[in-house]
Amino acid sequence: MCKHFLLLLLLGALSLKATPIDAAAIRRPSLVNATPIGQKIYYIEESLRVNWFHASNLCRQLNGFLVNLESEKELVELSARLHPAKSYWLSLYELATPGVYASQATGKDAQFLRWSAGQPDNIGGVEHCVELWRPGSWFQMNDASCETPLHFICELGAESD
Repeated sequence: MCKHFLLLLLLGALSLKATPIDAAAIRRPSLVNATPIGQKIYYIEESLRVNWFHASNLCRQLNGFLVNLESEKELVELSARLHPAKSYWLSLYELATPGVYASQATGKDAQFLRWSAGQPDNIGGVEHCVELWRPGSWFQMNDASCETPLHFICELGAESD
């Protein structure tokens, strides 16, 4: 009886398929879909929507990080390439210290923040990741639930300072 149970357990375990995150699910960056702006190269995912953790993992698989905006100039230049009706994950999160936003790309506190009016508001106590959205005429930052499926922007070849 015990042998049959172990065999059944083993067969069940073998039949389970691990579903790793597959960067092939998105287009690989190339000259066609990698976007150079200034000294940086970005991958802007316009079709796939995933949560912040999945987006972060996909960027790492592409040898990059979720974008870490460093200035108003970078925000304006990047915004010109984004679809106005879409929202995009950034590298910023508030997972370690309440009220302190850090960059997943650098591990350091955010150096540049351009919040929408009234943000961050942490509605429901679950908004710990930062999206770039366009509630009016320009893109701004908003805190959102990390589990929300959004588009994302990778900074390719980024160094983790």
